[in-house]
Amino acid sequence: MSYRLLLADDDAAFREVVKELCAPFFEVLEAETGDDAYGIATLDRPDLALCDFHMPGRTGLDALTAFKQLDVRRPAILMTSDPSLELAREVQLARIDSLLEKPFTRRQLLRTFATAVDSAFHDDGLMRRLLSS
Repeated sequence: MSYRLLLADDDAAFREVVKELCAPFFEVLEAETGDDAYGIATLDRPDLALCDFHMPGRTGLDALTAFKQLDVRRPAILMTSDPSLELAREVQLARIDSLLEKPFTRRQLLRTFATAVDSAFHDDGLMRRLLSS
């Protein structure tokens, strides 16, 4: 099964790297701003979302909060290069599934995706496919 991933980050080069990593496993919907991510989340209803916290317009947290309000079961992952206890509390209150600290390794990213997909969609086979790639 292929999952639709909302990937939101204002760094085009970063999006391209993540997109290449995810291409065999996910259909990637890209957003450059928080407002674009919000629009994709509400209109296209992807299966899971990975958003950077700091983006033009709405924050990634705002976009993911809207995403979770549409369907709380769909995994939402927030990325940031400057995590804090306050942000971790906000993430928990918004029911965001994971807070991923940048920079992260390919393995950390794929493991986060696999865990989120298994939890939401009961697809433990994705973990094997992702981690064996």
